[in-house]
Amino acid sequence: MSLMGFYALRNEDTEEEYTLDADDFIWEDANQSGEQYRFIHVETDELPEVVATFDVDADEFVVQMPSGFEELEDGLYINTSSDDYDSDTDFGYDD
Repeated sequence: MSLMGFYALRNEDTEEEYTLDADDFIWEDANQSGEQYRFIHVETDELPEVVATFDVDADEFVVQMPSGFEELEDGLYINTSSDDYDSDTDFGYDD
């Protein structure tokens, strides 16, 4: 299992936009039963901490938005296969 994709947000005051790559999030098990997984993007000079919690039962992310920021696009998803192959990816090969 791995976190894939990205998360885009904007600072409401400065209008600056940021894209957080899934590789920049740290995985932390948020629930001993395995019903939720928590991924943390650690605070930087430009961004406060962003926490994305994946609910296994609902098959969706809940992202705790920092104050003063708005979500632009949630492209995060869980890859449960043992490798990084995504069958939905179109690599531009024609039949």
